[in-house]
Amino acid sequence: MKKSFVLIALCTCLFSCKTTMVNLLIKDPKVENTETIKAFQQKHEYPTTNSLILVADTTAILQSMLKGLSSGYQIFNSKGELLCYNGQSTCSGEQFRQFLKTSSETFTHCNDKNLTLDSVLAQTYDLNNQPVQRKQFENTDYYIVSYWAKFLGGKRGYEDAVLWMEEELAKNTTDTSVTFIKINTDLQESWGMKAGEKVRLKIKQKGSEGTIKLSELPYKNPPSTVKS
Repeated sequence: MKKSFVLIALCTCLFSCKTTMVNLLIKDPKVENTETIKAFQQKHEYPTTNSLILVADTTAILQSMLKGLSSGYQIFNSKGELLCYNGQSTCSGEQFRQFLKTSSETFTHCNDKNLTLDSVLAQTYDLNNQPVQRKQFENTDYYIVSYWAKFLGGKRGYEDAVLWMEEELAKNTTDTSVTFIKINTDLQESWGMKAGEKVRLKIKQKGSEGTIKLSELPYKNPPSTVKS
């Protein structure tokens, strides 16, 4: 059975504010595993430090794998509390640059007790297939979490979602300390999928909205119901 996911504003401004059509970057998702994710990063000489993989909610696979589009990145304070942008820019890339310059002025504590750094990390594992906790990371002023997937543009998509942020952080000359965490959201063998299998993906756009449709997911043992 095919599944669909409504995506608002398909023609988006990517995280680094390079405008592009999302449907020109998205590829048919392939079922990955820890080794293929690690190999992708190493092939392109991307740092694997703080690289994690999402543990998907198997009742909401599509929402999990599309976090790179719906969430982009999140910023948490030293206590692991989510911060929200309170400035004027609508470009997430510019918001991030403002954060690096004046974090306390442009980002403030959100009233969201359900989404914390601890809750995010609890749904991940590292490239050694081990669970992750905040105490494993160095204590810093802020923690930034960015979501990415190979099927969301491959090398170009990774650079727009992750690499540019790492480069901006490397230029940071303030006294503010930041831990950068990148979470992969590709379909995973650990989600109960058949390794190496591909899923057909189609995007239909109507005005500023669009629908993403996937062919049947390649479960080893299909669940009775899966939310779209």
